[in-house]
Amino acid sequence: MKSLLQKVSLSAIALTLAWGGAGLAQPVAQTPLPEPVQTSGTVNPGQSSNCGFIPSAATQVLQVNEDFASVNITVSGSGGLTLLIQGPGGFTECHTTSGPTANINAPGLLNRGSYSFYVGNANQVPTSYSLTISQN
Repeated sequence: MKSLLQKVSLSAIALTLAWGGAGLAQPVAQTPLPEPVQTSGTVNPGQSSNCGFIPSAATQVLQVNEDFASVNITVSGSGGLTLLIQGPGGFTECHTTSGPTANINAPGLLNRGSYSFYVGNANQVPTSYSLTISQN
């Protein structure tokens, strides 16, 4: 029995590593969104970008399956928040804030394709955030 459990545990570890680890996997949402996508936590920005300091992996990925999707993106948290959105065809959009508390509201019309959302900070400090993406 112990040998069987060890084999199962080793298989689970190998699968987790092959998929990039549960904590390392990028969340992917797909349109149409039946309900808003929400994620929150603390981001540790380390990579310099044209939109402040961002994490190396996207905070959220959205796969738009329609020709056009009307979405509303909201980010709130501590001061100095930045939001970098990258999409197909070289699409890049940057939103920044200042002050002790921060809110970003970014309504938009997105074309079909994959969009990566990076929540970061202008000052390269750990940042608490809440990201919501809803479809209109």
